[in-house]
Amino acid sequence: MKLLQDDAEIYGLADILVGEGVRSYLEIGSKFGGSLLRVAERLPAGSRIVSVDLPKGTKAWVQSEAELKAVIAKLRLQGFDAHMIWGDSTAKGVIDQVRALGPFDAVFIDANHTLPFVEKDFANYGPMARIVAFHDIGWRRAPDWVGTRIDVPEFWESIKTSGRQYAELKFCPTAKNNGIGVLWLD
Repeated sequence: MKLLQDDAEIYGLADILVGEGVRSYLEIGSKFGGSLLRVAERLPAGSRIVSVDLPKGTKAWVQSEAELKAVIAKLRLQGFDAHMIWGDSTAKGVIDQVRALGPFDAVFIDANHTLPFVEKDFANYGPMARIVAFHDIGWRRAPDWVGTRIDVPEFWESIKTSGRQYAELKFCPTAKNNGIGVLWLD
């Protein structure tokens, strides 16, 4: 399975979650399942692991669906209470399915990176957890970048100054990508 995050950053997040005694983990936007597997396998067996993803319509749908299903199956075989929810993370039905499996110790938000969706995911899933992490807080591309819009850095800057404890994991060697921000809500 592919890992779209920097190894040091995702393992740094896992270290934080292990240190915080996390036993229930929600990931919004798992794509191939690389980060989901790496974090989950650091948590105690029996932990509840929930993934929400909407790969339909993406160019990697066939591959990401198969790999993500395989990750969920592997986690179940390893004794995790693993669940997959397919759908738009902002849809009421998806939110209700996730809420039925919550609350969570931690949530990792890595889905649609545009500001309206990051705000909605935080508003919908943040209250279900005591720790919320965001991917791509360090995204810095040239002004002429024509790829998918990434608004996570602006959102992160707006919430990390809320007076809550936070940590930043920025280990990408290019210093123009990735980064994980962790915010403690309790």
